[in-house]
Amino acid sequence: MEYPVVRLKKSKSGLLAGRHPWIFDGALDREGCEAKEAGPAYLLDEKGHVAAVGTYNPASALAFRVFAFERRALDREFFTKRFERAGSLRREMISGDTDSYRFFFAEADGVPGLVVDKLAKHLTVQVGTPGLASLSEQWLPALERVAGAASVWAKPDQGAANRERMQAVAGQLAGETPEIVRIRENGLSYDVDTRHGQKTGFYFDQRENRRLVQALSKDRDVLDGYCYHGAFGANALRGEARSVTAVDSSRPALEAAAANFALNGLEERVETVCEDVNAYLRGTDKTFDLTILDPPALAKRRQHAVAAGRAYKDLFMWGMRRTRPGGLMLACSCSAAVDRSLFDKILFAAAKDARCDVQVIERRGAGFDHPVSIYHPEGEYLKALVLRVV
Repeated sequence: MEYPVVRLKKSKSGLLAGRHPWIFDGALDREGCEAKEAGPAYLLDEKGHVAAVGTYNPASALAFRVFAFERRALDREFFTKRFERAGSLRREMISGDTDSYRFFFAEADGVPGLVVDKLAKHLTVQVGTPGLASLSEQWLPALERVAGAASVWAKPDQGAANRERMQAVAGQLAGETPEIVRIRENGLSYDVDTRHGQKTGFYFDQRENRRLVQALSKDRDVLDGYCYHGAFGANALRGEARSVTAVDSSRPALEAAAANFALNGLEERVETVCEDVNAYLRGTDKTFDLTILDPPALAKRRQHAVAAGRAYKDLFMWGMRRTRPGGLMLACSCSAAVDRSLFDKILFAAAKDARCDVQVIERRGAGFDHPVSIYHPEGEYLKALVLRVV
């Protein structure tokens, strides 16, 4: 199959050696570009040879996304092999008490722009580029077959789509997806709202950290800050926590959390609080043996990192103050713009302002279903530290 070509500037030929999947607009020679609209394209090196195949978007600052560093067709066979490779990792690593996880993770699994979550027998997807959307007749049937999907639902992210100057892909792509899907994770059940839930419906990246909370919670009073649908709290209760206080500013999220606690027969030792978590920490006199703070991304881009750092510092400072001496705190950031070094500095400043001694017990991240390509370190976004307040 032949695709239109785009060409690297001679001064940017070194980009190919690093095998990074992103080529920004400034690295391309516009006069040498045959491609005039978004879609699949070949990338030419300085000698005019095809160096890569991927998708091109002339309206985006991130103009070319590499799928493979070779000349080949982005056909069903290509996508089938990518999905089979991704699926084999998940099948090897998934435990029997879990039926739902991230099935495919964009650059890390070799298809930039495509995120797929498996919710029991149903898939929810996010399609991040117009070039990928134009290839749906190739990747969608391959995905259905390899994943054995009963349905595929596209969850729109219009904010990301706006950056690509595209209309977000949304709605039913295959089969019929129920509005509520019941899933299983770490031996617990959850009802996931495929239409109105955040992201693709459930935050699978925290699965292994939730499993850790289950192991750490026995006889502890636990705070689940930013509880969303109650997964951390449910794991704490399954781990025989003495009590769980689940706090979120979203009443619908709290209602879903309460329903999930009841679904698992765990409603007896839990209190739900509808309030901003930072305000709750400032105003409460309660203290906890295990404090879990998993806020939403406070820095969407690098230029927001400084302001986000101040917000994170304040949040974690109050979290430390509400953690009993000898207690534990799980501090998280899902902001890709806040790297691990900056996250450490934020927690250092929080401990200093909280005027308490803090030990780092363990550094953690996302589970195995969120791999990171060694050529694309930007794919690592979740940071989680287990701290002990002494």
